[in-house]
Amino acid sequence: MAARTSHPAEPAGQGAPLRVSVLGGGPAAAELLLALRAQAGERVALELITPDPLLPLRAASTGAAFGKSTMEVYDLAELTRDVGATLRLDVAEAVATRARRIRLASGATANYDVLVVAVGARARAGVPGAAVFRDQRDCRLIEDLLADLRESDVERVAFAAPAGVAWTLPLYELALLTAGEINRRGLPAEVVLVTPERRPLEVFSSATSSLVESLLADRGVRLLTGTAATGVGHGRLELRSGGSLAVDRVIAAPRLVGRRVAGIPTDWNAFIPTDGSGCVADVPDVFAAGDVTTFPVKQGGLATQQADVIAAALARRAGADVPAPPARYVLRTRLLGPEQPLYLRTELDGQGRVLSSTTPAFTDEPPWWPAAKLFGRHLSPWMATHRAIDPVAA
Repeated sequence: MAARTSHPAEPAGQGAPLRVSVLGGGPAAAELLLALRAQAGERVALELITPDPLLPLRAASTGAAFGKSTMEVYDLAELTRDVGATLRLDVAEAVATRARRIRLASGATANYDVLVVAVGARARAGVPGAAVFRDQRDCRLIEDLLADLRESDVERVAFAAPAGVAWTLPLYELALLTAGEINRRGLPAEVVLVTPERRPLEVFSSATSSLVESLLADRGVRLLTGTAATGVGHGRLELRSGGSLAVDRVIAAPRLVGRRVAGIPTDWNAFIPTDGSGCVADVPDVFAAGDVTTFPVKQGGLATQQADVIAAALARRAGADVPAPPARYVLRTRLLGPEQPLYLRTELDGQGRVLSSTTPAFTDEPPWWPAAKLFGRHLSPWMATHRAIDPVAA
């Protein structure tokens, strides 16, 4: 059911620009700034509030430890300069929605006409006793695993998903890349992938699931579907379906929880309920986009599309003639692991369910450009014309 909202729909008129404050520094926040400036021009005044001046693209982190991809990092100061936005390095602690005021960790406050919350989610352990792969911060975990495999200290490694994780693609990439290393070196080890999905990558199409099943079989990956990992102890991986599996190492996908901002309503898991236009239920002039929302599939490209929906609505409110985006999402990514490039695509409805589509579910030719793992309508062209930075030097 769509959340009930109380957002005014009339344009802002010809007076002062609409003040839009954005919380967060990920793909959704960056896309929103770029889209709003492109569509609304000087009708909006933009402010980005984030504790980190860097925008890392974490989608490629699974391949980084294998030398198969490079995780790019961009400078949010450069992006905000390009769109004429104010960058404030701070943390939003609370929002007084009636007064339209944000209290910041520094003690300062910020006023807004419209607030967009895009603060992302936190990664938590979802399989007790297992190591957790979050992103580039855990590349060392994979490097240590590969070293132990080469020393024959690990005979069976499991990549496992806990219950409730809808975006499992990183686990498949880790399993395929690890199995490829085992096969290349002729190591006496087995890879097992455990997932509560009925079929592999069921967030895509059945054709994609069949393809991934073949890829896993070709690499010798043992696949256990329809069961979630519940814990690790005494060399065994416990399964929700009952029984257990002997393992030497378990690397699990994280369980995500939202980032709470006092004054913004959330569910029990700290995710923000929104309607189809990104409005937060019963809170005037507050929107949310990306992983912090209750939308079940947490993926950067989808987050940028949620931001596009909000940007179009705000541009219209500010007086711009902007059409509304279609009421669906296109999930796009490149699957790391196969020898040849493999690009996956599917269409989702507002609840994250797969829609029928005549577009091919997968291809070895990039159907979008730039051909990155993460695509944003405004963010991708911006990245294509700007150089990534060295996060250590920065």
